[in-house]
Formats: sequence, structure tokens, C-alpha cells
Amino acid sequence: MTMLKTNSKKAKENVKKYIIDNYTPESYGEEAQSKKTFEEIAKYIYEASRNEKSYLVNRVSFHKLFEDWAQGLPSLLDTCYYCNRSAVDDLGTILEQTEEERNRYSEEQAEALLTYLIAREIEAVGR
Repeated sequence: MTMLKTNSKKAKENVKKYIIDNYTPESYGEEAQSKKTFEEIAKYIYEASRNEKSYLVNRVSFHKLFEDWAQGLPSLLDTCYYCNRSAVDDLGTILEQTEEERNRYSEEQAEALLTYLIAREIEAVGR
């Protein structure tokens, strides 16, 4: 079995599931907690990240804005792969990588790619 291509349908579905599984709206109140579908969650994360990084809106791409937001370890989405969890492992699970394929990435490379994949799926709904 070979790893999934990042733009394959299965990889995109895995990223969406990852976003849903790592959505932690408790500190954002009832409106955030009412979001259940991927589309609702993605749109809410899109708006929250843009609101919280409003000084970057219209200055950088959504991907760069989202990366800055995610590196700040927001409470709305668990992005602890930046500090206390392996981004290589999280990405490897999403892309269904073997151990050998996972070892091709440094933690920094995996963080960047994982954040890009998450931002891509969120932006596709949020725009």
C-alpha cells in the first residue's frame, strides 16, 4: 500500500475527519458548540481565525493567516502537533503512510504540510 496523495478524495476526507475530531469549541460558547457538520465547523473556524487575526486579513493569504493562528494553539481547534504531539504521526495517519514514508518528513515539514491541508479544507468551505 502506498501513501495517499494530498489531493486525493480519501486524503481530503481524512483531513475533514481530523478537523471534526480536533474541534474543541467548549471555550467559545453555545454557538460554537452547536456546530456539528464539517461544513458548519469549517465555516466557524474560518471566521474565528480571520476575526482573531484580523490584522492579517487582506495582507496575507488565508493559509498564512491560518498558520499563524494555528501556531498560537487556539482553543477552538487542537493544533498541539506544534508543541506536544507528533505532526509526523498525525500527518502519517491522514495520508495512510507507512513508517518508512513517515520518516521522510521532519517535524517542521509535517507541521507545515498538515497545517496547509487543514487550511485548504477550511478555506474551501469558508470562502
